[in-house]
Amino acid sequence: MYLKTGFVFFAFLAFTTLLSAKEIRIIETDVTEIEVRVFAARGDTLLLGFPCDEGKSIAEEKTAKSLSEDGIEVWMPDMLSAFMLPKVRSSLAEIADDVLLALIDEAARTGKKVYLIASGPDTELVLRAASIYEASRNNNVLGGMIIMFPRLFKTAPEPGKEPEYVDAVGKTRLPIMLLEGERTPNRWGINSLSQALQAGGSQVSAKVIPMVRGYFFKRQDSNRSETVVTSQLAGLIKVSLFYLEEKTHND
Repeated sequence: MYLKTGFVFFAFLAFTTLLSAKEIRIIETDVTEIEVRVFAARGDTLLLGFPCDEGKSIAEEKTAKSLSEDGIEVWMPDMLSAFMLPKVRSSLAEIADDVLLALIDEAARTGKKVYLIASGPDTELVLRAASIYEASRNNNVLGGMIIMFPRLFKTAPEPGKEPEYVDAVGKTRLPIMLLEGERTPNRWGINSLSQALQAGGSQVSAKVIPMVRGYFFKRQDSNRSETVVTSQLAGLIKVSLFYLEEKTHND
């Protein structure tokens, strides 16, 4: 009896490990081929991120593995390598709209609800992807997006003047969870950015993460609070997804 039970347990463990392992998938588009890091899961939720990090996101991959073990599938397309672009903000404009649509279409073919996620300047890309998808597709595949410490100013803000944001801001109707670190000057602009994001009809919830800076999970000089929050990043994302799911069901 013990041997049989033990075999079942280890078979289940092996199956779970297989599901949470990283898989490299190639998605062909009319423009280029996109290499996607896929952390497969059995649940009905798919998190599509645009890290634009040339495949070097260590903390993000650990978080993706943890999420997949909890039933949330994660896709991380390597956008910069596909277009042979340097890691600078201006590279975002070189990523074609058709490629963004193709990635969401491919994610939609899984039959799962798709949520978008990005951090820093890469949040401009998910906002653009969402807006062009809503404009060209008649379905409800997208459930919302999570944007962490977004950097969406078109130009450096000037004291006493309303900030000017990139064109993608305020063009989507999807619910948005906006997360910002407490120890960054950008936290003071959360209300202004939230209002700008709501211009297209999005419901925006903004939360400040205590005692961390922006890009906290990418920092080499992280403090104790940032290390702790990084280890709990999967839980933070799951709570954000729960909020977005509630907003979708209530609309």
